Amino acid sequence: MNIRIRAAAAIAAGVLALTACSSPNGGTSSAPAPSAPQSAATDGDLLSVANVVNGYLGDQGFFDDAERGIQEPPMAWPVLDASGKPQADANNPSQWKANLESVSGNDWDLVVLGSAQMTDILSEALTKFPEQKFIFYDNVFEHENVASVIYKQNEGSFLAGVLAAQVTTNKADFPLSGEGKKVGVVGGMDIPVINDFVAGFTAGVEAVDPSIEVLTTYVGNFTDSQKGYDQAKAMYDDGADVVFQVAGGAGIGVLQAAKDAGRYGIGVDGNQNGLQPGHVLASMMKNIARSLVLTVEAAQ
Repeated sequence: MNIRIRAAAAIAAGVLALTACSSPNGGTSSAPAPSAPQSAATDGDLLSVANVVNGYLGDQGFFDDAERGIQEPPMAWPVLDASGKPQADANNPSQWKANLESVSGNDWDLVVLGSAQMTDILSEALTKFPEQKFIFYDNVFEHENVASVIYKQNEGSFLAGVLAAQVTTNKADFPLSGEGKKVGVVGGMDIPVINDFVAGFTAGVEAVDPSIEVLTTYVGNFTDSQKGYDQAKAMYDDGADVVFQVAGGAGIGVLQAAKDAGRYGIGVDGNQNGLQPGHVLASMMKNIARSLVLTVEAAQ
């Protein structure tokens, strides 16, 4: 394939879904590994697609949004949740590797996987299965059999930053705000794609009022919701009026902290506005689902 797809702004550059919009669909439980199809697609047939999840379904954000694309009719592609059913395996790279390789022998026309955490694992799979074609979203991998899908998350995060600045400067319009001018962002890991969120958010805040203080921390993973909660709570205790979560499943704890602190939060990836009503002001949507549909349709 040897193509890199940058999703168009209207699709995946980061759309800010305000609270007035519809609430998200609930998360789903892990799915067992699907049986391989009898044969690869022929002309006129739908491509067979396996989705490898290096985390867990039910994060109500990144992986759930990708799954919505994989499950979109009329495709209804099989899903392989590479974490296995126990969520304890969500941080187990050995299992991610085993599950990716289990579907990488050309039984499936396309194998979908995502995030920078899978870069080295994908490299190993390509060495063992050089003819397998992959769709790699949220990162770039240069290879003739890999289509990379990347997003302008900094643009959507800029909008989130503008909103956060409004929250902390217009107290009358946002009654849960405190006395100071302080906002926060909790990232999953200190890696380029997350720092792209942080940079966009900070720029959006500064565009409104450069004197606003922006607090930044990293959970260290995308699954520890308790740590996400603790870091966000510390920000609220320090005077933050709103915290933007860019921490995947760990960010669910950030939004819980917003409710418990009586302040505001901003969700990410999927529409998380319905998770903590009255406290989640908006969600910065990457629209991963739509990007995957478009990429598989292009491959078809």
